[in-house]
Amino acid sequence: MKTLLVYGLLAGLGTLCHGADYTIHVVEPAVTNHLILPDVPLPPVCRKTTAMELSACRGEYEPASFVVTASKPLEAVRIELEPLSGPGGSWPKEAVDVRVLKAYYRDYSPLAQGWAAIPALLVHDDTFLAVEPDPTPENPNGMKNVARGEVRDTAELQPVSIDRRKQFWITVHVPEHAGPGTYRTTVRIVPQNSEASELTLQVQVYPFTLLPPMLEYSMYYPVKLVPDGSPDWLRGKWADGSGAWITPRQYLAECKNMMAHGLTNPNIYTAPRVRPDGSLDFAPLAEVLDLRESVGMRPKVLYLVGHSLTFTDRPLTAPERQRNQDQVRQINDWARTRGYDEVFFMAADEWDGEQLSAERDSMKSVREAGGKIFTAVSTDFFEHVGDLLDRPVLNAMDASAQPDGHRKHIDSVHRLGNKILTYMNPAAGVPLPELQRRNEGLGLWRMGFDGTMNWAYMHILGGGPVEQPLHYAKVFRTDGGVLDTLHWEGWREGVDDVRYLTTLADALTRARGRFRDDPLIRETDEWINEMEFATSGNLDAIRREMARRIVALMHLGDRKLPPEEALAGIDLERVQLIAFPEPWRFKMDAAYQGVREKWFDPDIDDSQWTPMWAGSGWTEEKGPGWGTEPGFGWYRTTLPLTAQDAKRKFKYLHFGACDEDAWIYLNGQQVFEHSCDTTGLLRRQIWVTPFVAPLTGVELRGRDPLTVRVYSSMGMGGIWKPVHLILSDQELNDQQVKAMVALNDHTSDTIDE
Repeated sequence: MKTLLVYGLLAGLGTLCHGADYTIHVVEPAVTNHLILPDVPLPPVCRKTTAMELSACRGEYEPASFVVTASKPLEAVRIELEPLSGPGGSWPKEAVDVRVLKAYYRDYSPLAQGWAAIPALLVHDDTFLAVEPDPTPENPNGMKNVARGEVRDTAELQPVSIDRRKQFWITVHVPEHAGPGTYRTTVRIVPQNSEASELTLQVQVYPFTLLPPMLEYSMYYPVKLVPDGSPDWLRGKWADGSGAWITPRQYLAECKNMMAHGLTNPNIYTAPRVRPDGSLDFAPLAEVLDLRESVGMRPKVLYLVGHSLTFTDRPLTAPERQRNQDQVRQINDWARTRGYDEVFFMAADEWDGEQLSAERDSMKSVREAGGKIFTAVSTDFFEHVGDLLDRPVLNAMDASAQPDGHRKHIDSVHRLGNKILTYMNPAAGVPLPELQRRNEGLGLWRMGFDGTMNWAYMHILGGGPVEQPLHYAKVFRTDGGVLDTLHWEGWREGVDDVRYLTTLADALTRARGRFRDDPLIRETDEWINEMEFATSGNLDAIRREMARRIVALMHLGDRKLPPEEALAGIDLERVQLIAFPEPWRFKMDAAYQGVREKWFDPDIDDSQWTPMWAGSGWTEEKGPGWGTEPGFGWYRTTLPLTAQDAKRKFKYLHFGACDEDAWIYLNGQQVFEHSCDTTGLLRRQIWVTPFVAPLTGVELRGRDPLTVRVYSSMGMGGIWKPVHLILSDQELNDQQVKAMVALNDHTSDTIDE
C-alpha cells in the first residue's frame, strides 16, 4: 500500500484528556479534506474544545464530528445523548443520528497512487464490514474488504471498540417545526472500561426557511427495478449499461437517501415497453415514478436514459424517424398527464467531434416531435450540435483549476435560452469532502453552470456486495439501504450552501423593490460579487455571513411608531411593568468554561460573584476581560415574579440593551437568544438595540432563578441598560412591549416595529 497524504499536527496542540486512557478532539469543520487515520498525528482541524456548535435552518441537515484517541484499548464505547432542547421545546430523538467512520479499501488515486484503506463509510455497526490483509506476489501489502455476516447496517449506533482511534459523525436534522434560538444537549462518551466524558452539542436555529437551490441537482442512477423476492444485485444481478437489479424496497430507501442529501431528480434508466403495434406500455415507468413521488421527489422535468429511441451516427431511415417521433409524442403526452412539464431524452453518451455531427439527424427527429435532448459531451459540442442539444452535460474535470475556463461554452448555451449541467467536477467518489462541497456548491454557481448530473449515485459494475467501486459512487449499497460516505456528506453541504445563496438572493430582490437606496442593498450586492471561495474561501464563514445578511434584509425598513400608536387597543390598566432589583451577581468567563460548568444551573453557588448594577457595563478599569479582549460574562438574579403573578397569561422580559450578544436562561433552561446571528444585526448595531424575550409557554413558579450570558467582542460589555418584567392579560408584540417601557421612562419618542 502506497504512502497516504496526511497532515501533521503541531506538537504543541493541547488535547482534552480523560485520565490517561483517551483524549477527545472536535473536528472543525466536520467537512474537510484532511484524513483522520489511526497511526499518524491528528490534522489541525482536530481542536481542543468541549463544544460542537452548529447553525442551521428548519428542515436542514448539519454535521458535527469528534475523534476519540485511546492510549489503551477501550471496550464497548457507547455514545449517549438526550434530545436537543431549547426555546421551542425538545426535539425528537430521531433528530440526531450518530455514526462511526469505517475504513474501506479503495482506489485512492486523487491523493496517492494505488489503493488504500481510508475512513470512508458512516456506519451504526462497526463490525459487519472489515478490511483484511490479502497479499499477493505482485502486491505484498494488498488488502481486501470482507463482510462478516449480512451486508446490512443497524438502525442505531452499536457499542464501539477503540484500539487506537475512532472518528464519530453526528448528523442533526432540524425539525420543520423548530423555533429560532439555540438548542443544546450533552453528548456522553461512555467506555465500558474507563471513565465517561462529555461534549456539548449546540444548534442555533435561524429565523428563516431555506428555499430550494437555484441550481439543478441530478445524477446518473443506473438501476433496473425487479420484483421483491427476485434475484437482485446481492446475488450478482447486474445488467450491462443499466446497472444493478434492485427491488422496490431498495429503490425506495435509496430515493429517501437522495432526497435527504438534496438530490431531487436523478435520471431514469427504466423505459416504457414497446408493444408489437408500436404503442407504449408505461407500467414500468409508472412504478418508478410512484416510488419517487411517494418520498416527495416531484421535479418539473424528467431525464430519461431508458427509452427506445434511435440515436445513431448516420441518417435515419423513414421508419426509424417515424418511430422516434411517435414515441416522443406518446411519452410527452403521458408525462404531462402526471404533472411533469418536460421530458428530456438522452442522446448517445459522450460522443464528440464528427461523430456528434453525424448524430444531428437523430436529434432533429426528436426535436421535431417536441422532445428535448440531454447527454454528456466534451468541450467541442457547441460547434457540432449546439442548436439541437437542449441540456448539455459537460465534462468539466478541470473546472476547479480553471473556474472561468468554460465561460465560452456556458455563455453560448445561455444565449439560446438553454441550461448547461456538468459532470466529473470532480468524479462522484473522490474522497475529498470539502472539494465535493466547494465544486458542487458555490463553486458550481460561480463558474456559471446551471446544475450538475454526475456519474453516479452507484457505478454500473460491482465485484459482489462488498467490493463496490467507490471512485464513481456517492454511497455504498447495503441490503435494504445505503451507507453514506464522507464525500456524500460534503456534497450535501454544497447543496445547502447554494440554498443559502438562493435565499439571500430572494431576500435581496424583495428588499430592493422596497428599499432601493438602503446601503445594505448595495453592500450585499458588492459582497456577493466579491466572494472569494473558488479555491480558498472559508465556506462556513461565507454561509454564516449569508445567514446574517438574510436576517438583516428581512428586517429592513421596519417602520417606527410613537408609543401611543403602538399601544392602540391595549388596556394599559391590565399591563404591569416591574423594574428588576439591583444589583445582579456577575462573573467573568475568561476561560470560556461557563457553559461546560453549567453556570446557568439554578443550584450553582454564586455567593462569591461580584455585585453588578445594570446600566454600567464591565470595563477594563474593573479588571481583565471586556475592554481588553473578547469574552463572556455571566449575570444572575431572581425573576421579580410572585407565585400569584406567575399565573398571568402573558409575560415578557425587556432588555434596554446588552453589549453585545445575550442568552437568557430561566430555571436552568435557555429560553431566548439575542445575537448577531439570530437578528442579522451588525456588531455596531446590536449593543444599542433593545430587545424582548417572550416568556409565554415558559414554566414559572415565582422567584425563578434568571441567568444572562453576554458576549462582547470589544469595549464595555454587559447589561448596560435597565431590564424590566412586563405582565399582561393581553398578548403583546415586541413593539408594544417596547412602547410600554418607553412610556414608563419617557426616553423614546418612537418604537421600532
